[in-house]
Amino acid sequence: MVVTDLREPLIDVHRRIMRRRGVFLLVWLAGWIVAGVLWRDGWLATGILLGSGPGLWLIVAALFPHRPDGRRVPVTRRALPRGRG
Repeated sequence: MVVTDLREPLIDVHRRIMRRRGVFLLVWLAGWIVAGVLWRDGWLATGILLGSGPGLWLIVAALFPHRPDGRRVPVTRRALPRGRG
């Protein structure tokens, strides 16, 4: 028997994580574009890059915990939504 603390199928968890990372990547790429336009203002461009990339990731990581605390439950076919098992 498999015991996990997931309350939803793993594919849904993976999709949510990858969607969030994709949004972060787009924000960081936009930061790169803006910083490229402002490359002559070195401190401003550096601030934009750090704020739009690692700064954003650190803020989100601090405000939203990665995994909520919960009771570990056995995974059975009955626990899966219809069409997933």
